[in-house]
Amino acid sequence: MANILLIEDMKGVRESLAMVLEKGGHQVTQAVTGSEGLDSARAQTPDLVITDILMPDVDGSEVVIALKKEHGEKLPVLAMSGGSSIVTAENALALAREFADEVMPKPFSRNDILSAVARLTGQTA
Repeated sequence: MANILLIEDMKGVRESLAMVLEKGGHQVTQAVTGSEGLDSARAQTPDLVITDILMPDVDGSEVVIALKKEHGEKLPVLAMSGGSSIVTAENALALAREFADEVMPKPFSRNDILSAVARLTGQTA
């Protein structure tokens, strides 16, 4: 079981993903904004952070960079991308790819996300 911080601004996506992770045996802390996610990671370091890339307030690429600066390589980060063609989305995705441990395009399957969690936390799927 991993303690996972999930940062996603879209309620439906966040709740669905949290349910998949919890059914997979993981403990999930949810954050709605990048700022809330960073505060949560500072209060209690998770085993893994899963963050959306495009969010209001602090976007996912900024979250990834801040987490890596504060926690280094010991905190794995999985960034999720909706694959938008907007220039700012492309810039955010490029930054996330450079700093995140893995970037997963949306949509993804239950098996995809659980396999990524297992890889990044060193657990078996």
